[in-house]
Amino acid sequence: MKLWIKLTATLTLALAVFGLSGARTAQADSHTAFITRLSKPVLQASKKYHLYGSVMMAQAALESDWGTSTLSTEANNYFGVKGTYSGQSVTMSTSEADGSGQFFNTMAQFKSYPSLQASINDYAQTLRDGTTWNPFLYENTWRENATSYTEAVDTIAQHYATDTNYASKIETIIAEYDLTSRFDDTTSNSDDATTTKITPGVSYATDKGTATIKSGSIKLYQQVPGPSVDATSSNTSALAGKKVTIQQRGIIKSSQTIWYQIKSGSTTGWVQLTDLLNLQESH
Repeated sequence: MKLWIKLTATLTLALAVFGLSGARTAQADSHTAFITRLSKPVLQASKKYHLYGSVMMAQAALESDWGTSTLSTEANNYFGVKGTYSGQSVTMSTSEADGSGQFFNTMAQFKSYPSLQASINDYAQTLRDGTTWNPFLYENTWRENATSYTEAVDTIAQHYATDTNYASKIETIIAEYDLTSRFDDTTSNSDDATTTKITPGVSYATDKGTATIKSGSIKLYQQVPGPSVDATSSNTSALAGKKVTIQQRGIIKSSQTIWYQIKSGSTTGWVQLTDLLNLQESH
């Protein structure tokens, strides 16, 4: 009888260990699949807005419970962003923390997005544009300001979340899945023809189309010459009368001045709206 009990106990323990191991493997597989599914849009958004892709990916995983939350499955909202998007929203219960770190449930209105890509882009633009009362609220998440992803995490934890353990949760996900090498290295975030050098205080948007450069000499800038940036420019008449393609639009928030990133052959730069004729935008 004692031998039977011992064998039964050993078998039970082995099955429990096997079950636990299998559950962990399944969880790791689902998490890896989540990262793979979000990789392309996260890389695109982090390059465009000069953000840490590792932080965006980890935050999406945490906020959406790896893509299983009702908010992500029914509203494509992967970052728990409140408000409305193009007039669309959903009202759901959410868990918030009070000043002492104790959690409580409350109802809130969250943005409802038409796609995963829209959710990621809107959140990235939120980090870049800030809020209506403080456009520089998240400026320490910008790669030109944050020397490492941990600085970006600290800023988000301070201004975006009420959970006192938010930063450590984000950093644990980044470390566990080695997101820095996948999303933050120089290859993943190197400049290319469609990536802009970000100017603080400028709201950016992808904008496709064509235009004609006006006659005479114009100033072509390497980036939008915003309030705090003395951007390098060159006077050129070589583009006079030429048809160019539009790549991006930038609006200086303080003055509402509109700029366009144009491309003609191997030449790329920013020009003011007043330097363009026959502008045709397709967005």
